[in-house]
Amino acid sequence: MTAIQRIWTQLYTVELDPLLVLSIILIGGLIGGWAARRAHIPGLTGNLLAGIIMGPVCLDLFSGTNVTATLRPLSTFAMGLIAVSVGSHLSYRRIHNALRRIITIALCEALGAILLVTFVTRSLGLPWFVALTLGTIAAATSPATTLSLLREMRAKGTFSKTLVSVVALDNMLCIMLFAFSSTLMGDFCSHGADARIDLSYAITHVSWQLAGAVILALVLGKTTERLIHSTHTHEFSVIFIIILLNVGISSTFDLSPLLTCLFFGVYLGNASEETARQTQALGPIELLLFSCFFTMAGVSLHLHTILHAGLLCIGYLTARIAGKSLGALIGGALLARSSRRIWSNMAIGLTPQAAVAIGLVFLLGNDPRVPEATWSLIEAIVLGAVAVNEVIGPFFTRIAIRRSREDNKDRRRLIEFLQEEYILTDLKAKEKWDALHQMAHFYIRTHGVAPHKEQELYNSIMEREEECTTAIGRGAAIPHGRIAEGNGIKGVLGICREGLDFDAYDGAPVHIIMLVVSPRGYEKEHLEVMASLAQMISDDIIRTRLLAAIDPNDAWEIIESEEVRTYNYFLDQEESLPPTKTETV
Repeated sequence: MTAIQRIWTQLYTVELDPLLVLSIILIGGLIGGWAARRAHIPGLTGNLLAGIIMGPVCLDLFSGTNVTATLRPLSTFAMGLIAVSVGSHLSYRRIHNALRRIITIALCEALGAILLVTFVTRSLGLPWFVALTLGTIAAATSPATTLSLLREMRAKGTFSKTLVSVVALDNMLCIMLFAFSSTLMGDFCSHGADARIDLSYAITHVSWQLAGAVILALVLGKTTERLIHSTHTHEFSVIFIIILLNVGISSTFDLSPLLTCLFFGVYLGNASEETARQTQALGPIELLLFSCFFTMAGVSLHLHTILHAGLLCIGYLTARIAGKSLGALIGGALLARSSRRIWSNMAIGLTPQAAVAIGLVFLLGNDPRVPEATWSLIEAIVLGAVAVNEVIGPFFTRIAIRRSREDNKDRRRLIEFLQEEYILTDLKAKEKWDALHQMAHFYIRTHGVAPHKEQELYNSIMEREEECTTAIGRGAAIPHGRIAEGNGIKGVLGICREGLDFDAYDGAPVHIIMLVVSPRGYEKEHLEVMASLAQMISDDIIRTRLLAAIDPNDAWEIIESEEVRTYNYFLDQEESLPPTKTETV
């Protein structure tokens, strides 16, 4: 044996330093992601394939090192960060008028996966408690894949908002039901088939998981808010440490780190506009964490686990995709009656599965009541399905985003406030002052502004309206108010079916009210926005379709249509647009 061979053999079998392992995984993952994007495929698929190449399936670079155990703290933190990001998207201000759609789709697709996977795996010969546990794991969708693709494709719109909210809710449901089913399985394995299952203990366990997660998230959320506001501490440091605390405390007290981080993210997303912004503090390292996590998933993949699961893995994979697709179709089209663009694409957008499923399998392996043979079988089935899902899933989700026509839309537009969450389609008012007061209240509620500033805003709107009517004719009005400070022009849209007297010059009652709120220093942008709104609402087709909108999503679909693009253009395309006729407001 030559000296080079001896050195290679030693490196091949020695347990590598964790920092060296992390460096190799990061370098390989980044190269894989770069190559994937050059080939026009999702970057995270490239991360996963790079991990597979470095892992035991191909090169087996880490044969002397247990990568999963070595980097488990990092992967746990990454999962926590992902959960915080997903939870922050459940901001009531963003989803208040889409709650029925989001909750219905999430419940239907999660239950569809649970029921179908449980039935199929039970039919293939697994005990009912194993089949039920696999069913609850199947409910999970990969939040990391979803967020990564939405950011990579710069997606923005009602489908993107619905997708990430549904993913957050089905993971919450998955974690809670898994706590219940895994407890039942542990009891069954401990006492045997003839023993009575203690349902009260399983219910108590789930209640502790839920209540403990909520309490811990509230305490840490309040702490984060105070630290940021009172001490002006560096936001990155605060969020980083709080997530570490969240994960550590959860693990110590038998809580789910994923669930506590999800609720922590929900708190930050809803407490105030400032706390919602704090969730972006870790943005600079998210790319590295995502890359590392998916590359580790590829490195940890063993081909023999997939082969060992065989037909069961295929049954789990097929039943999960079919259950989620069927549930999304039933929930979106039949029950929620959402737009076709949402429910048809949601059916394929929920295919990816990774972080949460892997985390739940690891938790199951730590339960001493579960026999190793049972856990190994579940691990083989789930990890095999995850490997396939993370190769094909991103392609399906990417297709869904493109079919929804929301890719490359996360850019600044001239009129940023024309989003679903800022539209009110059932405005009912006695007269115009009542309508203006309701619009001011709607603005305060949907933009996270302190309630005590509502009267100040309303007074500025009244002052402008008393000078001269803001009705522009043809059934539309564009009232506007001023605020002392802010980070841009914002507003809300209201549609009043009955019509209101606004003293319009043409005498027509006003049905469409667009409230524009501008801070100081935005005078030029204010005039541009007002002119653009006037042009848009003067279009007979757009105005007629808005009056016929059945809900905020329908109104947003109209505003997002190609007919409006000339008026509400992306600012980075302003120079390429043809000149348009301007009107005086």
